[in-house]
Amino acid sequence: MALVVRITDTNTAGGMAMAPRLTVLAEFLPLAAYMSPVSPHPCCGAPGCEIHCVATIAPMYRTVLADYLPVHIVTDPDICGHVRITGATTVLCLDIGGSVPGSAPIPNTPVGLGSSSGYGEVGLAVAP
Repeated sequence: MALVVRITDTNTAGGMAMAPRLTVLAEFLPLAAYMSPVSPHPCCGAPGCEIHCVATIAPMYRTVLADYLPVHIVTDPDICGHVRITGATTVLCLDIGGSVPGSAPIPNTPVGLGSSSGYGEVGLAVAP
């Protein structure tokens, strides 16, 4: 089990997830968008550190979805190498999944919480 990442949650260098999923809240904050941009953080601005100025949360595969895309959790890496260290303490993701090169596969048909889809157990949080 892992904490879900919301906007303003940080990585190990203080970079905050910036893009929200406006339809899904955890502890009154929107979840971070899938592959959300991350605020510039150290060593941004130093020679050879450009990636820390334009980082995003790395793509991950898991079966817990929000708005039909995987949720990010604490321990997910950013493309700069830092990892997510803060998240909602009352909302847990039971599927920690793993990293994948490229984008994550998404089921064609939404499946309700606790139903089997061929991707494992899928939980959806989708606005009407």
